Amino acid sequence: AHMKLAISGLLIGLTMLAASPVEARPCCHGYRVAYYRVHPNYQRLQTAPRPPRWSMGVHGSAVTTDQMFGEEGVTLMGVGGHMRFRGYRWGMELAIDMVGNEFLDGRIKRLSIPIQLSALLYLIPEGMFNLYLVAGGRAVTTHVKLTYPTLEAEQTFGEFGLHGGAGAQLNLGRVFAITGDARFFGVFRGNRNPPGMFYDGADNPIVPERTTGLQFNLGIAFRW
Repeated sequence: AHMKLAISGLLIGLTMLAASPVEARPCCHGYRVAYYRVHPNYQRLQTAPRPPRWSMGVHGSAVTTDQMFGEEGVTLMGVGGHMRFRGYRWGMELAIDMVGNEFLDGRIKRLSIPIQLSALLYLIPEGMFNLYLVAGGRAVTTHVKLTYPTLEAEQTFGEFGLHGGAGAQLNLGRVFAITGDARFFGVFRGNRNPPGMFYDGADNPIVPERTTGLQFNLGIAFRW
């Protein structure tokens, strides 16, 4: 009897070493687990590791808008940073950017600082490549400096609106990741401060009453 038990245990152990997964099911906060069939009456459970919940990163930003200065379109370039918290499908992000440019041979200089609070929905939440949707609100502080032969002035505007888009994350191991996304946005100029009230109803204002555009981000994140 003891010999039979020893042989049976040895066979089960050898079978476990050569076992292959027969199915995977959602489990444990949504992450998938693999079941290995090693004997008609035995299974071995292997759980997937939970990815890091927090991440912080830096990124480069390019912004295109529907605004024009004469025949010159308003595009802005700069850098930013973001912090994210995520579960299995859902996450949150706080991002701050600083983008600017010069127009009309340097006569108009613009610097915008968008602050964005977003929700993330991960369509592909597992593995090395993650795909997600992003949507939220933004508040933008825009500083404009005018330098003309007969006029020099500096004005600061406030803009508020919404954005939405899609992005991807390439996980380079457990600690680092490359992130990239594209966001469509629309903002309204605040008219309660003096610069906004000055341009309220004016033709061809320095900062339009309504602005739409696209923001593209590409960066790297540290995860923990």
